[in-house]
Amino acid sequence: MPTYLPRFAILAALIAAAGCGPTPPPAGAGPEALYRHHCARCHARAGEPGGPGLGGSKGPDLSRVGAAPGMTADWLADYIRDPKSRRPDARLMPAFGDEMSADEIRSLAEWLAAKK
Repeated sequence: MPTYLPRFAILAALIAAAGCGPTPPPAGAGPEALYRHHCARCHARAGEPGGPGLGGSKGPDLSRVGAAPGMTADWLADYIRDPKSRRPDARLMPAFGDEMSADEIRSLAEWLAAKK
């Protein structure tokens, strides 16, 4: 067996453990609770609720996402529901259409679109 395989397996396990995974159910209701539950693990910055202890996260900072050109509530809702519907090459962003209701997705998208 090649000597690099055990090291590769350990590295892959560490990356998987640090990845974007499930968090406890949202506390409270509303888009901010949805963000903390579904998004913060990958998008929050260090020191923000749900974010890493140090540094940045895997996903882009969403604190001003609504200020970016084209980031309307409709675009964001489609992207949250199924990222490939808006960006066919999307790889890291998971689809949340099966995890959130249409109303929850819309509420979250409107909340994010208002972040300017």
